Amino acid sequence: FIINGSEEVLIAQEKMATNTVYVFQQKDSKYAFKTEIRSCLEHSSRPTSTLWVNMMARGGQGSKKSAIGQRIISILPYVKQEIPIIIVFRALAFVSDRDILEHIIYDFDDPEMMEMVKPSLDEAFVIQEQNVALNFIGARGAKPGVTKEKRIKYAREILQKEMLPHVGVSEFCETKKAYFLGYMVHRLLLAALGRREVDDRDHYGNKRLDLAGPLLAFLFRGLFRNLMKEVRMYAQKFIDRGKEFSMELAIKTRIITDGLKYSLATGNWGDQKKAHQARAGVSQVLNRLTFAST
Repeated sequence: FIINGSEEVLIAQEKMATNTVYVFQQKDSKYAFKTEIRSCLEHSSRPTSTLWVNMMARGGQGSKKSAIGQRIISILPYVKQEIPIIIVFRALAFVSDRDILEHIIYDFDDPEMMEMVKPSLDEAFVIQEQNVALNFIGARGAKPGVTKEKRIKYAREILQKEMLPHVGVSEFCETKKAYFLGYMVHRLLLAALGRREVDDRDHYGNKRLDLAGPLLAFLFRGLFRNLMKEVRMYAQKFIDRGKEFSMELAIKTRIITDGLKYSLATGNWGDQKKAHQARAGVSQVLNRLTFAST
């Protein structure tokens, strides 16, 4: 790109691959193992939502944790507290212990794995119905003081739209999500039992590159949102006064142009107003020292 007379190029940005399950071992943390997936919808502009399934460290802080053994908990998007994994399965309409175990342990003649899941089953023993499980999740996510129906609706929406969106965001995807969640727990147990290596964060197989296309799309999306916001505020002002307004004056034509120019010129990739959050050094001046450097 030629910006103010200098040739700028976009540098490919590497990130962790989305929609892939990673298991990491944690040192000196309250979790012994962490399973994480950055779930992202294909062909959609929604931000990625991350889901963690973690195994508590043995004999963690306080006597209560060591009493039942190593529990497995999940951290859902928009839910402030940890949710025991079995309760998530119950909220996905898999109520009986056997149904849940069929999704996690593929071979019932595996005593080691059965032992590993036992503390989690014991912990969630009190919750045996789908609505109770949904209420449990909703109470830890929704604003305090809302009715039970609202809490259940909130939990349903999170499970449907925010948890593992790449598996499906429509209704009736619970079975698919339960299988995927079971697979995540299975991977966690394999790593915990030492049957499978933990993943390597720095392995190039686990990385993906954002090239010029996704980078410019991300930038344009943010700028277009700003444009819409400005138009809405302008229109609202006139509607409140009961006057007519012209669309030509409402749309500020400079927002997108200036935003793209600013980012390509400075390399700060993101909103100019939130420059401290933006990624730095995404665009650089094209090196013309040698043919190789170009």
